[in-house]
Amino acid sequence: MQACKEAVRACLVFGAATGLSVLSALSFAGSAAAVPDASCGTDNVFGLAVSASGTTSCATALQVAAAYTHHTGITTGSPVTVEAGGITWRCQEQQGDPNTSDRCVATDDANQWVSLTS
Repeated sequence: MQACKEAVRACLVFGAATGLSVLSALSFAGSAAAVPDASCGTDNVFGLAVSASGTTSCATALQVAAAYTHHTGITTGSPVTVEAGGITWRCQEQQGDPNTSDRCVATDDANQWVSLTS
């Protein structure tokens, strides 16, 4: 069930980042093969756990996390665009149960994402 929630959440983020409808984002995301997530360590600003999609290297994920946390100190709600690993990422806080998290999605590939959690 948690994997299903994460997939829907990723599609919502992708849809918001690209302007696609939720159904289009779900169709697009469903077309890719599932790749396991990686735990990459912690960011240096807040000590949040950094994880990445299987298509995103941990080195890039840590660069994204550093760019995001240094960019704004993590603002609530508003999307933030950062550059890391030669890619543009759109980052935003995601409501969770019980804790919120922050997720960054590559603007050109929804299969590449980075998640920051407490």
